[in-house]
Amino acid sequence: MRRLIYILLIFVFVSCDSNEEKIKALEGYWNIDEVILPNGSEREFPFSNHMDHFEVDGFNGVKNRVSPTYDGGFINYGNPIYFQWEEKDGDIWLTFQEGEASYMQTVETATKETLVLLHENGTRYTYKAYTPNEEQ
Repeated sequence: MRRLIYILLIFVFVSCDSNEEKIKALEGYWNIDEVILPNGSEREFPFSNHMDHFEVDGFNGVKNRVSPTYDGGFINYGNPIYFQWEEKDGDIWLTFQEGEASYMQTVETATKETLVLLHENGTRYTYKAYTPNEEQ
């Protein structure tokens, strides 16, 4: 019985660590790479000068659409989209509030190189991390 309790505690701590790492990895600048619609059709983005920038503070965050500038900075365009994150059934759920509308996305993958978000309507967004030296 004691062994089972230890195993469960280790599982809880490991899953929390992994989700905390996903949230930390979510922060940053992301280029959209591919979108897979619920019907299975794909849309690729071989080049885009626009990206999403995620910032997280506690359980709150903001997503901004940005473009890089020649001096290495970024220009925000559009309105910021605020979100809250929570863990449900071992997954990370982001609840976005855009004006009067809200929607949810699940963080499927979040590493330093790749971000995959699954929208509540079944659309899967795959991002790659922005690197300033990459060929545009």
